[in-house]
Amino acid sequence: MKTEIIRRARIAGQAFLDLANWREVLPRAAAGESVTEIQLRDGVVLGAPPENALWPHFSDIWYHRSYTKHCAIPRGSLVVDIGANVGVFSVFAARVARIVYALEPSSENFARLTANTSGIKNILPLNLACSQRDGQASLDISSNPVSYSLLSDGGPDRQEVVNVVSLATLFERLQIERCDFLKLDCEGCEFEIILNADPQLVRRIDRIVMEYHDHLCKGFSHLDLLHSLQKFGFRTISYNPNGMQGMIAATRP
Repeated sequence: MKTEIIRRARIAGQAFLDLANWREVLPRAAAGESVTEIQLRDGVVLGAPPENALWPHFSDIWYHRSYTKHCAIPRGSLVVDIGANVGVFSVFAARVARIVYALEPSSENFARLTANTSGIKNILPLNLACSQRDGQASLDISSNPVSYSLLSDGGPDRQEVVNVVSLATLFERLQIERCDFLKLDCEGCEFEIILNADPQLVRRIDRIVMEYHDHLCKGFSHLDLLHSLQKFGFRTISYNPNGMQGMIAATRP
């Protein structure tokens, strides 16, 4: 109980420093109510409907450091954010990165991503999914907007055709010679991206942090992701397990 009180006090203190509208956000978050707008003190405004669970994701990324617990984003770095949703991680990364390429396939999430990042010059939103091959694919939009996936099937009435690129094509189009930080939250496509990656391409990436989704991949699990990343020369750690989901961080020795 005491630890939980200290944790909440720490987050409240950080939120006071970061948020211009902390008086509205913190009471709603404490009461378990939806937060649909977060106003940062630098003028950036993050907006999303209740189903996007804006505060839990913001708090998880900014204060619980879900993507940076085991490796920081270097100052002046090039960051690729695959599965950017409404831009919470991209805005977090842009505070120190030189450039953030933010990929989001869903048209509704992408509209919010572009609106939320419109005043941030070092974020480039891209209306794309990333997977094994280039082309088009059906995005399942039957679940909540943070769980849209190319690998699930909610029925023909809840599909959106989206453009897809491979990691190799993405790097070629954007002329990425070195990626300092690759973030993946792509609802199962992390398996297609990592398990089929060209080793020469992966050598150009210094850090990879991802959310894994074992339930969305038949025949493989996060253990296979860990094995592949280790073969590519990364030191790896799996953390924050939550049933069939969790996090993996991979860094160069």
